[in-house]
Amino acid sequence: MVASTKASGLDERFSEKILTDVENNVYVERWDVSSNELGLGQGWRIGKRRLYGGVSDSVDIVTVDNGCLSFVVVPTRGMGIWKGEYGGAFLGWDSPVKNLVHPHHITLEARGGLGWLDGFNEWVVRCGLSSFGAPAIDIVRDNQGREQNVMLTLHGRIANLPANLVKIRVGLRPPHEMGVEGTVCERTMFGSNLKLTTSVVTTPESNTIEVLDTVENLRGIRDEMQLLYHCNYGSPFLEDGGRLVAPFRCVAPRDAAAAKGVDSFNVFGLPTKGFVEQVFFMELLADSKGRTKVMLVNSDETKAASLSFSVKQLPYFTLWKNTASKDEGYVVGLEPGTGFPNPKRFEREKNRVVKLGPAGRYRAEIALSVHLGKDDVQKAIDEIDEIRGGTKPTVAKEPIREFSQV
Repeated sequence: MVASTKASGLDERFSEKILTDVENNVYVERWDVSSNELGLGQGWRIGKRRLYGGVSDSVDIVTVDNGCLSFVVVPTRGMGIWKGEYGGAFLGWDSPVKNLVHPHHITLEARGGLGWLDGFNEWVVRCGLSSFGAPAIDIVRDNQGREQNVMLTLHGRIANLPANLVKIRVGLRPPHEMGVEGTVCERTMFGSNLKLTTSVVTTPESNTIEVLDTVENLRGIRDEMQLLYHCNYGSPFLEDGGRLVAPFRCVAPRDAAAAKGVDSFNVFGLPTKGFVEQVFFMELLADSKGRTKVMLVNSDETKAASLSFSVKQLPYFTLWKNTASKDEGYVVGLEPGTGFPNPKRFEREKNRVVKLGPAGRYRAEIALSVHLGKDDVQKAIDEIDEIRGGTKPTVAKEPIREFSQV
């Protein structure tokens, strides 16, 4: 680990190590650092290694353990977070896709644009950047200025693009913030050129991870951007009688399948063989600073996982209920985003697609926390209740035109 100095032009508040820098031909296959080595705090460790064999061959992972909470960042898969653990509680879900899948095994156009699912097993995966949502046909202008129909595949490309810059940073001063930084570029000739710069950070013995993202338009013309965080949870937070606690302002089912379950949209059941996913679109209330909080709570309110974010950055929220049998993937997705995961043309019509000018930037941050024990869970519920105040949510019984293609 190399400490930063003013002479090097780096921030002397941090010690950092570059693990990948494609532009400067730097690649470190295996590396570790700990509290013992730097003499900062105790019990934390960060390690990087490369996987070998099967569909995981050549996948890089970085494991961050702050002494209480650990998580695995995957630079090869768009800087997503594969899984984590806090106080013995598993963070993530048991996907039918058992191993990390290198992007070169993914064909996004497969199964009518559903190929993204062939690698889907992360706890936190970004969707975007040019598009997210259901596979659909969009219209673009080609290099000759002609309008062309193109397929936009499920949830876009960013999750299957490797980072070209990866580094570890550890704060030399309290609270000793530590984590992984990366840059992922989603670009093509005669098309979008978007750069994601991300930091995934925590502090020693914290129960929280922060994801700090900036998306920049590198084109010389205005371009579109969409960003959604697909945060997925299974057991022990998801179980029969578990529920979603949030300051709902309005809720609507995506389609007829979801409408069947709208009366219990925020309550979860047992794993059910053949369950058809139910998706609910929402707008949430926020505090005076524009921040909101949602939380998945288990049945006896002793375990919970929460997301905190700004509705100014991520104004729309999607709940994905997939309480199928365990072998099919028993999971719920909490998904803050710049829009809803509909076909992009529909989202564009509803003005839910971000437009970035040349060198324009869009910043989004989410905090993922774990709450164990009744007191800790109740404290988080109280915070959400305070945001809600006395507001009663509007819950539509059927899909509404503003949110869904109906």
